[in-house]
Amino acid sequence: MASITSAYSYSSGIDSLVSQFMALERKPLNVLTTNKTTLNSSLNIYSDLKTQLSALLTATRDLSSTSTSSIYNSRTSSSSDETKATVSAGSGAAVGTYQIRIKQLATGASIQSTAQLITRPATVSSSKVAPGSGTIDVTKPFSTAGFASGSAPTGTVTIGAWTSDDLSTYASVQSFMDAANAAGVNANMYYNKTEDKFYLESKTGAALTFSESVAGGSTGFFTQIKMRDATTPYAYHGTADATGVQSDALLKNINFDTALTSTTTGAFKINGVEISYNTDIDSLDNVISRINSSTANVNAFYDTSLDKILIKSKGSGSTDTITLSDVTGNLMNVLNLGAASATSGVDAKLTINSTSSSDEITKSSNSFTINGIGYTLKNTNVTAYTDTTYTTITAKQDTSAIQAKITTFLDKFNAATEFIKNKSSLNTSTKTREALAGNSTYTSLRGLLFQKLTTQVTGLTAGNPDYLNEIGITVSSSLKASLSDTTKFNNAIASSSKAVEDLFNSTNGVAKKIEALLKPFVESSSSDKGSIIDETKTAISKSVTSIDTRISRMETRLALREAQYRQQFYKMQELLNRAVLQNSQIGSMMSSYY
Repeated sequence: MASITSAYSYSSGIDSLVSQFMALERKPLNVLTTNKTTLNSSLNIYSDLKTQLSALLTATRDLSSTSTSSIYNSRTSSSSDETKATVSAGSGAAVGTYQIRIKQLATGASIQSTAQLITRPATVSSSKVAPGSGTIDVTKPFSTAGFASGSAPTGTVTIGAWTSDDLSTYASVQSFMDAANAAGVNANMYYNKTEDKFYLESKTGAALTFSESVAGGSTGFFTQIKMRDATTPYAYHGTADATGVQSDALLKNINFDTALTSTTTGAFKINGVEISYNTDIDSLDNVISRINSSTANVNAFYDTSLDKILIKSKGSGSTDTITLSDVTGNLMNVLNLGAASATSGVDAKLTINSTSSSDEITKSSNSFTINGIGYTLKNTNVTAYTDTTYTTITAKQDTSAIQAKITTFLDKFNAATEFIKNKSSLNTSTKTREALAGNSTYTSLRGLLFQKLTTQVTGLTAGNPDYLNEIGITVSSSLKASLSDTTKFNNAIASSSKAVEDLFNSTNGVAKKIEALLKPFVESSSSDKGSIIDETKTAISKSVTSIDTRISRMETRLALREAQYRQQFYKMQELLNRAVLQNSQIGSMMSSYY
């Protein structure tokens, strides 16, 4: 009875029993999972191998190239005086030393106003008006506009036949000037904030008379704005061209000698490019900015000292010129450009390695290329080609760039061969073979790389180096390649850079042979067939896919198997429970008879 009763506790161990049975059932699945992990690890290793070999192939191609842009054709250049000329030698530029004599720089065409834009009587403040570095705010009344403290102008002024109201009654300095300009007395007055000066111009050419009237102890307007001469009160501070035009004012308000036509909008052409303007909206500065930002290929500016518009071409050379004309309106005539003639540009003139004018070189630009060397002329250095002065230009092979490429190649070579070595060996910690171990396709690649690097290069000119160690490249006892003797390398380059080049990029050159060896491993040979490494990875990927399918099916079967185990154990548990119950009932019956 006791044995049956003890069996009743067996139900608590069903989960444990199922787990133990399933652990045995899962052993084949665990093997597949381990195989999948190993294969995925191999995929990563082959991807890393391709990266290593691709980097080596790229570095190899830099040395195997025979194109005009190869590293062997790289050049360095210098100028003995960069204030006269700068240079930049392109790939394959002619190596040499050149004496350049620059007699004339190339210039572009230019054109300017034939006369000043305003020649009428005018006067201007003799010096800055506001105290210190301040300026006058003409939008404010005289008392707060920024005149000298305690000296804001007061009283009235008279210009010609017009007399102002008391200055204190005007809402702003600008409203006072607007009143003077609108009074019909031939006056045009404005304030130039940049210069901090006031201007007073005649509108017709007739002389202007002006005066001020102030109470005792006060400062008058013309005195405050420094237009009142100390010895000759109210005399003009200058001649007929004392001011120039107000370039930031609206075109319709500028006091040009020639009046703009009444047409509000107008247009003109420069070099065939049409540029429009609006006299009610645009200032002269606006128009100049529009010219400079257009495709007319010119730069225009207003010279206040000359009181003229100057336009210069962005181009250069003897054929360069500027054309302009009014289309509608008369702005070009107003700016005295309508009848102006352009001064044509001139060519640059120079000689190279010659003191004879018969060898003169002309260029339409100051930047040009001769024999692969780009020149930019900055200034003249002779007045005649027979002068003993000149600027020395030097172009030579960039041996440091070649050395850097060789060093990069050797670094990539070492990285690739060390990777193959490590992934072809026995892993001492896990006691397992690495992914490339036993694969002769890859394990032999390392030996072949060293063979291509160290064997004799055939087909070279007799007497030229035919081993890399003859130019300072060696392989150490630990199988590391390096440029160990830079002196030997520099001597070889100095003796014959072509001989060094041939060691790498001739038909049987080291770089050519290594390139041919590596290409099948990392590059597809046809559209339907990948590289050797890609084909290997494809095969591994197919194996992983197959294992995934088997794992999926096995997991389905194991789920069913686990359900079967549980069903069987539950039935056993039910039988045991019944036996225990029966044992209890029999025990009760028997105890009733005693």
